[in-house]
Amino acid sequence: MTRPKNTPRIMDRHHRLPRSRSGGNNLANISIVEQKLHRAWHLLVGNMTAQEAAKMISDIWIDSNYYLVAVPRQRIQAMKRRKRRYCTDCSSEVLKLIPQTKKEE
Repeated sequence: MTRPKNTPRIMDRHHRLPRSRSGGNNLANISIVEQKLHRAWHLLVGNMTAQEAAKMISDIWIDSNYYLVAVPRQRIQAMKRRKRRYCTDCSSEVLKLIPQTKKEE
């Protein structure tokens, strides 16, 4: 059933970290979402944390060749800031540098 045109959407406040899990009412923890989507979210995942919801979705709902992961934003920001290094042979990104050893002569 679709909503008739020009009918205002009913919006809800969603706590990203549920209050039952020590989440606060600060703006960083609140998302304004359409009420029907908010109800669907809680019907599906209840008051799970992002990590728990990602694991449940991965285990039950998505293709077994993939795994959904919830990564804290601080880690993503740090990954964006780091200097990228590339392999001189194949141009792929190097994730871990291995120290070179001196060749024995």
